[in-house]
Amino acid sequence: MKLSKFSKILITLFMGCLAGFMAISAQSAEQNRYQIFPDAIVVLDANNGISVDAKNENFGQLGHYKFSLDGTGLATQKATKLILAKGNLSDRYVLLTGNISVKYKRGIDVNLLAQNYGLSVSSHFPKIRRLFLEINAPEKLQNINKLLLNDDRVLKTRLDIVDYNQFVR
Repeated sequence: MKLSKFSKILITLFMGCLAGFMAISAQSAEQNRYQIFPDAIVVLDANNGISVDAKNENFGQLGHYKFSLDGTGLATQKATKLILAKGNLSDRYVLLTGNISVKYKRGIDVNLLAQNYGLSVSSHFPKIRRLFLEINAPEKLQNINKLLLNDDRVLKTRLDIVDYNQFVR
């Protein structure tokens, strides 16, 4: 079956609109993916020396890490810089590093990109056009991620998640 020129144009326009819609949906999903608990305290407990009451919803454990949602109960322990978040879709807790992974377009100045948002580059991988931007205020993490997603120099972003099941020394 041979398509007319007009049909080919309509199909091309439809596919372009569909691709744009899918990109917007993916961006919206990423920016609203987590509920962040900026007041939570996360501590490393590799020897399992800190007891956590399983019935108390304020406390929890992720691998070798223990957390308190409101910061109480673990205040005497040495806190990590990790940020506690809860997946909106999975309803599971995760640990975030406070960095945002950014895939960027060719030819941009990554230092200028970071500077525009008052951030610092913690890692840069130019061959794959990926950098990690460090954010020092957990409460601003989602908002900065949203702003980056809307920046025309940025292709996609992802909040950096800790694999808390990894071997801890």
